[in-house]
Amino acid sequence: MKKSKKLLVGFILLWVVGFAVVWGITLSKKMPIGKMKLPGFLSRDKGQAARDMGMEGMPEFGEAGPGQGNEAVSVRAYRISLMDFKDDLPVMGTVKGALEIELKFEINGTIESMNFREGDIIYKKDLIAALNQKDAQLKVDYSKSKLESAKVQSLAAQKKLEIHKNLYEIGGIIKAKLEEVELEARGAELQVESAMVELESAKAELDKTHLYAPRDGVLGSRDAEVGEFVTPNGKVATLYDIMDVFVELGIVEKDIDKIALGQAVKVTVDAYPGMKFAGTVNNVFPIIEGKSRTLTVRVRIANENAMLLPGMFARAMITVAEFEDAIVVPSMSLNKEEGEYTVFSIDDNNTVHARPVEVAYVTTDYTVIASGLYEGEIVVTDTPQELKDGLPVDVIEIQESGVEEEE
Repeated sequence: MKKSKKLLVGFILLWVVGFAVVWGITLSKKMPIGKMKLPGFLSRDKGQAARDMGMEGMPEFGEAGPGQGNEAVSVRAYRISLMDFKDDLPVMGTVKGALEIELKFEINGTIESMNFREGDIIYKKDLIAALNQKDAQLKVDYSKSKLESAKVQSLAAQKKLEIHKNLYEIGGIIKAKLEEVELEARGAELQVESAMVELESAKAELDKTHLYAPRDGVLGSRDAEVGEFVTPNGKVATLYDIMDVFVELGIVEKDIDKIALGQAVKVTVDAYPGMKFAGTVNNVFPIIEGKSRTLTVRVRIANENAMLLPGMFARAMITVAEFEDAIVVPSMSLNKEEGEYTVFSIDDNNTVHARPVEVAYVTTDYTVIASGLYEGEIVVTDTPQELKDGLPVDVIEIQESGVEEEE
């Protein structure tokens, strides 16, 4: 009987202790142990309770442990040094003659001869082609004959005028008759002048049966052949001035704002591997054309040796920005918030500081800093999300002028 009573009492005590423990754990979730009022046998000082529970030296609920929240963040960095920076835009295009002159005859006719082939070098006043001259020559011959006849008539009129002047002086004729003869002589003179003009016109038309080069250049495609009838509207060939050439380049819409007149350009062509031809942006077209939605830019290049020929495929590098002794950092170093840029710099104690900077030029890889940083400073290149101003960092790698150093 006594044994049964002891078991019952022990069971009740065990139940009470268990209930108290569960209740205490529930309260601990709502308030720190330091502020919790523990019932009965649990209402001892925190140090004694911690010792009894085997938790001596451990942080209380809601408190950070030693070093927690101040652990160094691992970062990669870049050491700033002054450097010359240049940003080149790669584009493609086609070589064009500085002047492209369409060669046409000024009169109708049938081509009798063509003296050059495509690609031939031509000099000023070279005879390129000629029309059949039969009709033009007939007009010249007729005009010459007409002029000779007019001269004879004019000479006869002058003789007649001299005779009538003598008769008038001796009173053989009246003045009205003399004036009539004078008018006839004047008319004959005008006929001579008219015949001379007509002859010059016929000679000019004969000369137009020849097509001469207006300047030095190279002959492009021939658009007519011997025996073909042509008019002043029909192109016979194209003459390209190649002492100076243009390279027409297509600039995509997103890069238009990078282009300006006078920018330096280096051009290469497949015909001369390894050679670079220097030029400058000479003209920027005012509209975007074609299905490719590109802006046409013309680059002028001196071509004294006539190495570049119209139609060649060209690759070009346009220098869109250039800085000397500039502060340059990797673009991934920048943090942009509310329109302002900041960079995390690292001091001698390996602590980071957020620094506002002014940006002069940005590319995908690098950024030129106008102000806010100085030579020799170290900045974080890849900013972790947890990095904040004043936090310690562990620099695992430093890049300097393209060279990486392991820490």
